[in-house]
Amino acid sequence: MKKHYFMVAAMTAFLSLPLFIASCGSNSDDGVEAINAENSIIRMEISMQGDYAKFNPFISFNAWDLKGKGKDIHTSTGKDVNMFWEQHYEDNPFSTASAQIKGSYSSFSASLILTNSDRQEGKVSVRATVYKDEKVIRDQTLNVEILPSDISTSIGYVPEEGFTKIN
Repeated sequence: MKKHYFMVAAMTAFLSLPLFIASCGSNSDDGVEAINAENSIIRMEISMQGDYAKFNPFISFNAWDLKGKGKDIHTSTGKDVNMFWEQHYEDNPFSTASAQIKGSYSSFSASLILTNSDRQEGKVSVRATVYKDEKVIRDQTLNVEILPSDISTSIGYVPEEGFTKIN
């Protein structure tokens, strides 16, 4: 069990490092609204469908302000935290989790870890929806196939970059 929690902490740190340098805006003209959150409320919602319960999901949200300090996060459980929030499926089963921040940020990201302790196979659909002042500005889905040989699948999400998946 200690090895599992160490792996979760290591994967969270690994997924968070590249996300920390993500900028708060995008100049690309891809038809998607750039995120300029100066006076706005940004909410990121991660939801799962499929066989996710087999893989004991662990999700975390991270937020830093423009000076690199932890940013206040309002969670879908009604809890207010600073910089980091995590939720373990085995402690409180969920299919959707969200975090909300106010104002500009240097990084706002989510990490989802699916652990395959029982060596099962399954399919999980992960959807990330980002709202700016309650208007959807990003809506992306990643379909993941988990094989018995996959010990752990880690998925990172940054609104400006999309999904990153590591088996």
